[in-house]
Amino acid sequence: MTPLDELRAWLGNHLEVDATSQIRLYQLLQQLRSMALPELGARLARPSTPIPLKRLILGLTAKFDWPEWVPWLLQALQQEPDLGVFDEGCAALGRLEIRSAREALQKLATLRTDPDRQLILRRELGGQDTQQSLAFYLGRLQEGEANPRLAHQGARGLAAVAQAEDLAALWEAVADADPLASRLLLRAVAELPGDAPGALLLELFQETVQTLEDLDSLDDLTHRLQTGARASAKGDLARILAERMGQRQGETIAAMQRALAAEEAGNPLPHVERLRDQARGPYERFLTEALILLVEGKVARFSAMVTEAQNAVGKQQASLGATLDQVCECLVRQVMEGRLAPARVVPILQGAYGRFAHSEGLDYAFCRLVPASDEAALAQVLGVSDPKRRSACLDVLGAREEDALVPFFLRAMQDAIVEVGHRAIHHFGKLPSSFPAVMERFQSGKPDQVRLALRIFMVNRTRAAAEPLMAFLKTDVRDDLLLEAVEALGAIRCPSASPVLLDLLHDGKPARLQEALVEALAELATPEAGLGLLAKSPHLKLPQVLIRALEGLLAAFPGFERPLPQEVLPALEQLITRCCDDREGEGQRLRAILATQNLYCFDQALYARLKDAFSDFLFDLRTKGDWDRDTNDRVAAVVKELGRRGASLSHIAGREEKVRALVKEIPPQGPGRAPALLALRESLQDAEFIIRVELATEIAEFLLKELERKEQDWRELARLCEIGGITRQMSLVEPLKEVFNRATGLGLRSAAKEALLALGLDEADIGRRAPIRTILLLEPSAFFRKRLLGVLGQGWEVREAASRTEAAPMLSEQPVDLLISEQTDGMGDLRPWLKMQFETRRCRQVLLSTAARDANPSEPWLMSTLYKPYAPEALLKALEP
Repeated sequence: MTPLDELRAWLGNHLEVDATSQIRLYQLLQQLRSMALPELGARLARPSTPIPLKRLILGLTAKFDWPEWVPWLLQALQQEPDLGVFDEGCAALGRLEIRSAREALQKLATLRTDPDRQLILRRELGGQDTQQSLAFYLGRLQEGEANPRLAHQGARGLAAVAQAEDLAALWEAVADADPLASRLLLRAVAELPGDAPGALLLELFQETVQTLEDLDSLDDLTHRLQTGARASAKGDLARILAERMGQRQGETIAAMQRALAAEEAGNPLPHVERLRDQARGPYERFLTEALILLVEGKVARFSAMVTEAQNAVGKQQASLGATLDQVCECLVRQVMEGRLAPARVVPILQGAYGRFAHSEGLDYAFCRLVPASDEAALAQVLGVSDPKRRSACLDVLGAREEDALVPFFLRAMQDAIVEVGHRAIHHFGKLPSSFPAVMERFQSGKPDQVRLALRIFMVNRTRAAAEPLMAFLKTDVRDDLLLEAVEALGAIRCPSASPVLLDLLHDGKPARLQEALVEALAELATPEAGLGLLAKSPHLKLPQVLIRALEGLLAAFPGFERPLPQEVLPALEQLITRCCDDREGEGQRLRAILATQNLYCFDQALYARLKDAFSDFLFDLRTKGDWDRDTNDRVAAVVKELGRRGASLSHIAGREEKVRALVKEIPPQGPGRAPALLALRESLQDAEFIIRVELATEIAEFLLKELERKEQDWRELARLCEIGGITRQMSLVEPLKEVFNRATGLGLRSAAKEALLALGLDEADIGRRAPIRTILLLEPSAFFRKRLLGVLGQGWEVREAASRTEAAPMLSEQPVDLLISEQTDGMGDLRPWLKMQFETRRCRQVLLSTAARDANPSEPWLMSTLYKPYAPEALLKALEP
């Protein structure tokens, strides 16, 4: 995935944050910078976003205090119903310590006028006291790293009092500021209105880049002087100084060179001193001062000066590098907000990008702002020699997700470094018109274009390409393209591709194509693909194909809940025998034996025969001179496991009767219910017990009835969830998701989550709402009811009611997936009645459509709240799964 995709997946799967996932989130945000804000801000503004996720996002402002947070926070807080989230959002705005954040707080103070929110806003605005002068706050800010608390207080004060006419005072303070004070001052300057801040930032950017280039040159020079001969140092410094200052100080340089050439008769010192007075930057100053020492014959002082310069360069580079990153952030913001023309900024960034290669902030700013149509500028990215830098730049350009970048990424995917080319392919696949562009190449008939399209399909696993690829494989295709098309289709893992791949698989095909076909079928891990491989295996001869067919077959039937069909076991045994045969298997015996640890069937005799055969192999292995202990242990573990499964099958009938008896003994209620459920769970968890599909289905039917019981203790529900996870029955998914969504305690929520994970769902599936098909619209206003019916009538089965009296019999007759309701009707508050409909399972969820602002969004029965008036699109967005 691209970094932006990974961030979306992280936010979509957010349930419980551990330390590892939080670290990964921080890494993604450091990489994406403010380009992550559309994803974060959209979730803050979305009514259906869980409150814990909103709070987590707001907490990120403490570590990532980008000024670009302001519009997103303002948009979210204008409608935020939860008082706690509103409080944290206002605190986040205050933490930014900038002018626009204060203006956003002032705007909120005029929009959210209820007493509680006014109290919160007065706290944040009161913390930015405007009673003191600019000089007072500036003095506090200049404390910098010596007193960070005072420095941040000063930044808050400047946000309140600084005006456009104060630019000169702020800019003068930047020159002598330490890293913290410099950062706060640059943020304050960038917030001032007018064009002047942008011009000063551009000037500072150019000066900083030039100084960093000088420091790079100085670092290289001091290393050469440390290792070079002292006798040649004077001549080398004079030559470099002439190259550096010759155009500006031609006469002085010529006079210095004549004096040096005259040796003892000449006096170059006055000329070098004049050059020192005209020197610019650390590099020229070092050149002139070092040459003066050598002219004066102070060799020891010269050596000390070289060492001092070498030690100081690293610190200066770190400090100036941080300044450059901050200036780049300010320039990007000025351009994105329209206060600075891109035409003024991009050429300067482009020139620096080509000369200076050690600034992530510069790379980010250039790739963030470079026009997608500027082919010459984008070519510089592809020309970067460092693959890591090239890859990082591709991430920034890809995160823009601009369709106009399609030609650039088509060129970038030809990169000589495979990993960089794959990164370009991933970003290319996210662009809106990428698939049509690839299909155009795929259908062009030109082998090189077709090959490029197949590579893109394979790397991106483009699911939309599955059907065209299957159609392509049915045509008369040259062997090399056929192989790549099979590999691409295999990477996509489309279950419906099994028949096409099986039709192509036979012994007459080239070996590499056979291997690709069997690999693609094995990766599908579906019963159709697995049984197809088994049916084809008698006609296949290559040992590497046979063994992969065996592994693919066993992968399609991964447990006793999905065992191999009884009728195919003879063919399976024959395939295992062929793979283990020295002549046909050609050394695949060990791999075949290890594959059988994934064999699940209800044939005790087959387990016994395989165990005996593998035991003989183990005996032979131990008698050979090249006996390998690790191999011995692995084969012995397989033999032991096959024996255990065979023994378990011999007792399966008795164990099943015991489980059925335990199910019947579970009382409907009372103190004995929880211990009885615990006994059933422990019996099913026994490692020696194999649950057949028939028994698992019976238990699932029992659980479906038990989960519908009302007023159960949470411990009993947790036991039912644990038992449901053991059965592996997919019919339990929706009831368990309902338990998960209704649960308020951590214990029950955790048990339901673990059960759903055991059923094969991932965290995204668990958090995903079940599809909504039926809706009851309870709306007293005939006008608004008609308007909403016009929006909903196209995609859902919708009924309407004007009051709870009219809605109650409709819900009794036919429960609905979603009840869209006002908060009040003619009989008063509807919320207790809505809660009762949810608890009696007459509706799965409730969406409030109301003009009142006192709804509690944390109610478990409430899916979301829409505040009137709202656009129809807001309702459709709230209904998205």
